[in-house]
Amino acid sequence: MNSLSQALDNVKDDIDSKLLLYKTPANQWEPSTVYRYDDFLESLKIMSESGVAGKLFYTGENVNNGYVYGLINIAAFLAQS
Repeated sequence: MNSLSQALDNVKDDIDSKLLLYKTPANQWEPSTVYRYDDFLESLKIMSESGVAGKLFYTGENVNNGYVYGLINIAAFLAQS
């Protein structure tokens, strides 16, 4: 998960300011004060290493560019929200 973590760390500010947003009553998008990058990454580590009910979140293989599959899986997961 090191390569995946590094790739995500490179865009940490964008994740906080452009991805983890909420819609205000005035119909404006604002960065979330509840959902933050650091918590997202910690949750991802737990779900990829320990999981829940025997299920793990797939973050790619430990091979050359294997983390890219993890990034795609994260994108697919977030697209569902």
